[in-house]
Amino acid sequence: MRMWIVLAFLLVSLLPFPFLARIAFNAYEKKISDTYMSVMQGEGHLLSDKLSSGYFWNKQSEEMKDLIDQYANIYHARTIVIDPSLRILYDSYGTDTDHTMIENSITRALDGVESQKYNKSNHSIETVIPVYGSDQKTINAALWTRCSVSFYDMIQKDTRDFIVMVLIAVCIVLVILAYLFALSIVHPIRKLGRQMDEAAHGLRDQEIKVSTFNETNDIAYAFNLLKNRYEVVDNSRKEFVANVSHELKTPITSMKVLAESLLQMPDAPSELYQEFMHDIVSQLDRETAIIDDLLALVKLDRRTGTLHLSDVNINEMLERLIKQLGPLAHVKDVSVTFESHRNVTARVDEVKLSLACMNVIENAIKYNRESGSIKISLDIEEDYCVITCSDTGLGIPQEDIDKVFERFYRVDKSHSQQMGGSGLGLAIVRQAVEMQDGTVSIESTEDVGTIVTIKVPLVVVAGSEEGGQL
Repeated sequence: MRMWIVLAFLLVSLLPFPFLARIAFNAYEKKISDTYMSVMQGEGHLLSDKLSSGYFWNKQSEEMKDLIDQYANIYHARTIVIDPSLRILYDSYGTDTDHTMIENSITRALDGVESQKYNKSNHSIETVIPVYGSDQKTINAALWTRCSVSFYDMIQKDTRDFIVMVLIAVCIVLVILAYLFALSIVHPIRKLGRQMDEAAHGLRDQEIKVSTFNETNDIAYAFNLLKNRYEVVDNSRKEFVANVSHELKTPITSMKVLAESLLQMPDAPSELYQEFMHDIVSQLDRETAIIDDLLALVKLDRRTGTLHLSDVNINEMLERLIKQLGPLAHVKDVSVTFESHRNVTARVDEVKLSLACMNVIENAIKYNRESGSIKISLDIEEDYCVITCSDTGLGIPQEDIDKVFERFYRVDKSHSQQMGGSGLGLAIVRQAVEMQDGTVSIESTEDVGTIVTIKVPLVVVAGSEEGGQL
């Protein structure tokens, strides 16, 4: 990973370098050309002043040739003197003497306007300076000079060598910076990876913290959150296994004690024998109820099947459940009334909703006082079907209301065991209702009663939740 970061950094850093190098080269080239033109122009003025004496214009003065050749040789240039008729009086190359030379720059010079320019195509410098007479008013000639290309090529070579050296130095610096940059990125990531590996293998209890960058800090925060959630789930699983073991073991232990007692009393009276057998059957019923509740809860937890949605008449469903639980209510001498404000039809999973309502009504009967009452009401609030079950039972302490949906949690364990409760009923209720995007809430006052409210959408969206098929 470090090598990829180095290569990426170098690529990003070096991409603009050719453009920067070109800009630097052009700036250097302009500076050299401006300097050289300034020098050539100054020397050209000196030569023009020397040529301003008009005595040699009528003859081929050797002095004039020497001055021009000396000037041309210094700058490896070609120098030409042109008279006002555009005839070449002298050419330092000796090829165009007495020829005519027509250029705008020469015409302007003969009008008193000197010029200079740099030709980038062939890297040459050209200057044109008027040569005045002794009166400094009459223009006797124009002095045209072009710098030799060979000399300027030598300047370019120096420039190229300099740029290459700078490029090599910059590359070395960039490689070092890229390595340090990659190291600064990889180090916290590796540190984060080590801490995550230690946490995964159970070698680290404290939270992961790598705050070098915001990104590593965010990753550490997300991992810590996931780790905490996993620990909560793991602790819940361990607690669930311990509770299941305890709940299943208790009836078995009771039956073992009863059976051993019968074995130790071979001449026990039939009344005692029947009493012990009745207790054993009760413990078996309790064991069966716990196993049935566990199977129902496991199927709800599995969430491997889709909801089996259908249009259900909630009124008929509740009336059917009340009828099924009638014998239990009769034994407890508890009256159950059903109040429906309207006929309600909802698209729900009937099996799961029936299971939830069955557990709520059964709890209301079991934990009610003798000659108590239960009122079940059905209504619609906005887009929700609302089922309310209120009883005149024992009630739930306020500090226990938030815990009653936990698995195997009992408010009064001794009373729950007498009633055959497993502590899983309300956990099943919440799971079955929430799978259908619904909610379940409890309001309770000790020694007054409890109100359980179930809300489910009138139309449950298929596939919004997945649950095990009961």
